[in-house]
Amino acid sequence: MNAFLLETALLALDLLIYTIPMMAAGVVAAELILSFNATERISRFSRPLTTFSNLHPECGISFMMAFISPKAANAMLAKYQREGTISRHEMMIAALINSFPNVVMHWRYLLPVYIPLLGLTGFVYFAILVLVGIIKTGIIMVAGRRILPRPVEDQSEATKISRPRIPWRDGAKSALVSSWDSLRHILMISIPTIIIVAVLITLGFFDIVADVMQGLGAWFPVPPAGFAIIAAQFGSFIAGASVASTLLAAGTLTPQEIIITLLVGNILTSVTRGIRWYGSSYAAIFGPRAGAEIQIISTGLRVVIMIAVVTILAYLW
Repeated sequence: MNAFLLETALLALDLLIYTIPMMAAGVVAAELILSFNATERISRFSRPLTTFSNLHPECGISFMMAFISPKAANAMLAKYQREGTISRHEMMIAALINSFPNVVMHWRYLLPVYIPLLGLTGFVYFAILVLVGIIKTGIIMVAGRRILPRPVEDQSEATKISRPRIPWRDGAKSALVSSWDSLRHILMISIPTIIIVAVLITLGFFDIVADVMQGLGAWFPVPPAGFAIIAAQFGSFIAGASVASTLLAAGTLTPQEIIITLLVGNILTSVTRGIRWYGSSYAAIFGPRAGAEIQIISTGLRVVIMIAVVTILAYLW
């Protein structure tokens, strides 16, 4: 019993250290942007996205932040929604769109592994993942355009230009003070949620889900040797790439079979990844209900697109 409590406590502490600072950074960054009236300057880079999706400029700032830290970006959205800057539907649409930068920035971890181990096959696999992210984002943008009303402009250009500049020290102090209420709200939700996730991991809940998902692999067009890759992917993407590299070098599987197998493994592991991410991020930031809705829509839409891609590739190859 003591060993279980110690393992859970250490895991919860690790998750909190990994999660809380990024969420806090997002809240403080949002307050700094507001304090120094930098919304217009930053949001212009994402204006085509927000304009098409009927999102407020603040959502564009969060999108840009997602290239640096998805957790910080989503914490910004939660803050904007609590303050009434954006609606709940806007928050959800923007949070779903924020998943795309996270996919793109995975090149920092994926390409250094897949390119050396799998060469062109690894690059094609990564390109397909990015394509899936683009399709998913496009669908969400269209949904936002149809669901959300067009934001009402509440400031003229003259008003924007005439805003006085705030001294750095005053602006930073104001941002830190005003961040506390949002951080307190987030911490009240995130700390218990992350502790629950740590308990579930220690109890082996995610291992059970992984076993069930591996069994579903038989429904996909995966060659028998490919199941070793999928099993390894549940451990880590590095393990999956290593097994795939061995099978490719031995001629056991063709590059096309490797790509399809990796995609199927990505589909199956996305469920366990989604549950973990929900507990340590979406639920912790947006609350259990909104976090669950965002995670289900995000994971479900991505899985449907991935299945369609696998079906098309299996038919063409």
